[in-house]
Amino acid sequence: MASNGAFPYLFFAGALALTTAIVAISIFYAKKRTRELTAVAQQIGFRFVGKNWSGPSLSSQPRISLLQRTRGRFSNVMTGSSGGLQISLFDYTYPMGKSSVTQTVVAFFQDRPLPPFALRPENFLDRIGDAIVHNDIDFDSNPEFSKRYLLKSPDEAGTRRLFTPSLLTYLEQFQTNWHIEGSGTILIVYRGGRPVSPYDMPAFLESASAVARTLFASDGLRKPGA
Repeated sequence: MASNGAFPYLFFAGALALTTAIVAISIFYAKKRTRELTAVAQQIGFRFVGKNWSGPSLSSQPRISLLQRTRGRFSNVMTGSSGGLQISLFDYTYPMGKSSVTQTVVAFFQDRPLPPFALRPENFLDRIGDAIVHNDIDFDSNPEFSKRYLLKSPDEAGTRRLFTPSLLTYLEQFQTNWHIEGSGTILIVYRGGRPVSPYDMPAFLESASAVARTLFASDGLRKPGA
């Protein structure tokens, strides 16, 4: 039987063994995901660049996008085009409290600047917060959209022009937990809270691309007189 004096050493050894096992398992699954996503990139005609990418060039202000608000790292990056859009598809891991969150993100690049905005599903805490600070952009023409989504922007007039009634109606149909963020000529789309499995990646890209094409086709993005 171990003496009382040996318990701290046994506890330390057990904690170290557990930590080592967790790290080893994490590395194993990370390498497995990279292998699978390398195959996915080939399947969809994209170029897999791994970690050799520093992310899109975004202005420091306003800090409306996830990539502007957080200091994260990119992995499993693949680049290509689809439906006339230049696209980067990647995993983005950023700190949240004492842990971290990994999202699979699609960034779309085009030549007409978007008003800075962030759109995501609205929750109960958002409604309480909006009752105090009133920073959610709502639309009388589409109460269902305003009920379901939180839309923020430092350029409310430009964002209201972009989100036409037809675009609002299109977004109302989705059950997916879409987060859509605009910053300059870049549009970012992701599902909140989790990475996308390699198996689901082609369908995820197709759905996100449909959202991007619809938004880029909005009358509110056209130049005056166009």
